[in-house]
Amino acid sequence: MKRIKYSLAVALFSVFSLSGMAQTAKSAYFLDGTFYNYLLNPAMDAERGYFSILGGNLSVAANSNVGLSDFIYPYGDNKLTTFMSGTVDQNDFLKRLPKSISMSSDIDMTLLAAGKRMFGGYTNVALTLNSSLSTNLPKGFFEFAKKGLQESTYNFSDINMRTMNYAALTIGHSREIIDGLRVGINAKILYGIAYANVHVDKLNVELSEDRWMVESHAKAEAAIFAEAQLTDGDNGQISGIESPLTDGITSLKPAARGYAVDFGAVYDMSELVEGLTLSASLVDLGRINWKYMVKASTRDTKVVFDGFEEINPDDIEGSISEEINRLSEDAMGMIEFYSDDVVKQSTPIGATMYLGAEYAMPFYKGLSAALLYGKRFGQFGGWNDLRTYLNISPLKWIEASVNYGITTYGTSLGWMFNFHPAGIAFFVGSDYMITKVTPQYIPVNNLNSHITLGVNLALGKRK
Repeated sequence: MKRIKYSLAVALFSVFSLSGMAQTAKSAYFLDGTFYNYLLNPAMDAERGYFSILGGNLSVAANSNVGLSDFIYPYGDNKLTTFMSGTVDQNDFLKRLPKSISMSSDIDMTLLAAGKRMFGGYTNVALTLNSSLSTNLPKGFFEFAKKGLQESTYNFSDINMRTMNYAALTIGHSREIIDGLRVGINAKILYGIAYANVHVDKLNVELSEDRWMVESHAKAEAAIFAEAQLTDGDNGQISGIESPLTDGITSLKPAARGYAVDFGAVYDMSELVEGLTLSASLVDLGRINWKYMVKASTRDTKVVFDGFEEINPDDIEGSISEEINRLSEDAMGMIEFYSDDVVKQSTPIGATMYLGAEYAMPFYKGLSAALLYGKRFGQFGGWNDLRTYLNISPLKWIEASVNYGITTYGTSLGWMFNFHPAGIAFFVGSDYMITKVTPQYIPVNNLNSHITLGVNLALGKRK
């Protein structure tokens, strides 16, 4: 067996350092002039045809039930330091944290997309890149890092980290099958890029003389998009991964492919309630098959850990990133994984359900109120999102939406603006706005941020 050392702290700080719960923005769900809400509900059609390369739809998001200001503190003259600094009171730091700290980040990018009314309905084709990272850490982990020798034993569990990265080729079609009822389906071919999943059931830390003894029970699995072999370092420790990519792209043999489907329906209830429209969808119902999934687990032995070093910000000449790097390095010795086997395995990409209702105001055609509920399924990384909307379209080629949400990660304020005259369409918006920051521009409340934007060529006449 070969040994793997895994850094738990990297899971925390990688989320805060990522430039980006995201798919197509939920703020655009009820806007008729957008081209990409079919990714949330495949029954939705666009007002006209469109085409885009690279810049059609970009969505970047980060979500957490804690704030960045819970871990990074002002120090001295407009300086910053982490919670590990001796200048940060431990009781003040720990009382801010919930029992379990959850974080996620997502980046979705459309590389190529086109849509047109054809075959008796509306047809979409898109090539997209999708990347997601979810992390769950118990409060006890940070208590151990901060308090250290003040206690002789620490016990905590349920540490999780999961990342999924893939490309998707989507072909979708929607049409009205009976008066008022429109249905749609998206078929997706998935190409896996990278996947990793770490789960720690138990982590017991005991002080023995002047060092810590760590006993853990954990499992991990990881895969990339090509055939791969682990390379040996000193003492059998894994030092890297070899793949055909190192010999040139022409020798590449794709080793991760899968399929997924989206289902959706939109029903105009005007015959019963004038102006009411209901909608429902289930998207990303599928799996990726990885040919070379590396399995790893811990052994029934104790690991010697030197502990975390308290940081004196006066001793650090660089930026806050140097403190974060030092924390990550300190944590690298806590758990040792050993590779068990390389197997074939399939993993779900994470299905999501949406239920919507929109009511058009009888006194003004361009104004509507709406409600949308979203739920991401999964034992780890799932979320719930309930939003109320106010949508307005004063002109055929201008529309906007504002919404307020209650989510797994706290409350949120979202908005969307869509400018879509003949020939071009531009949109920009956010599902999560940062509304309060410290004088050092650090978000005070939960770290929920999101930005989405895109530019597309608008083709043909409006429906």
